[in-house]
Amino acid sequence: MPPYTWRQPEFPGDGSDHKWLDPTLLVICQNADMESAIEPLLNSLKQPFAPRRVACIFVHETMRDAFCELMRSSMEIMHHQAASHSHYLRTVAMVKCLQAETVCLLTPDDINFRSKMTPGSPMIVCEFNQNFFGGGKPTSVVTMHTFRNASELPSLLINEQVPFVSAAIWGRKMASVYEAALQLDMTVVYINCHNVPLVPIREYFEFKQPHVVMAQYHHFEVIFHEGKYRMIVYPAKVFWEPSDGKVATDAEEEPPSEGKNKKPGHNKK
Repeated sequence: MPPYTWRQPEFPGDGSDHKWLDPTLLVICQNADMESAIEPLLNSLKQPFAPRRVACIFVHETMRDAFCELMRSSMEIMHHQAASHSHYLRTVAMVKCLQAETVCLLTPDDINFRSKMTPGSPMIVCEFNQNFFGGGKPTSVVTMHTFRNASELPSLLINEQVPFVSAAIWGRKMASVYEAALQLDMTVVYINCHNVPLVPIREYFEFKQPHVVMAQYHHFEVIFHEGKYRMIVYPAKVFWEPSDGKVATDAEEEPPSEGKNKKPGHNKK
């Protein structure tokens, strides 16, 4: 047992300020439900040093102004230790040097003539990549890029050079949102949802077998696109349930394989 010490571990204590830990991407398409879309983003802005934080946002040009206005009205002051972290202070200085456009909390002066960033405010930095502020380490800020067509997404993603593990894409027109999902070189894509457990299709993905599953009021699928297997998840309406009212859970559903040595979809004999 290590000796007792009153000294608290260095914030945040999980190494997420030294290395990207499963960062995610947020994509806002036309007519997206932004109130739902920004929930994980707000958490990321308040405490940016943690696993699975949103590191970057792609916003359709028609949604940009409304998105920025909603974020300014929804932000909260950062966790006090995050606001005093050297990464954040260094990034604030670089933003000022670059004269970059930001979305942040503003405090007006005494006569409401001019406003400046509120101390400890989260920051969304517009049209700059993460490598301007921290390279391979988390920077404590979220970067934002504007796009016009889904075909622009791959170049934006490559320029960010962040090891994203998933993307959450939000929009009303399913065809457009799905097109955006296929443009991203991403293993996991959530459509109009986020952080849904992938248990129903995980084994199919590991066996590299395209498959579709309806479970937990979501549509799960494994697809093979441009030489890569991907998992895509989106909410699905349920128009029928068993007569006894029982709703199957992941644990109750028949597993995709009968044994460890059999592939998903193997027929029973």
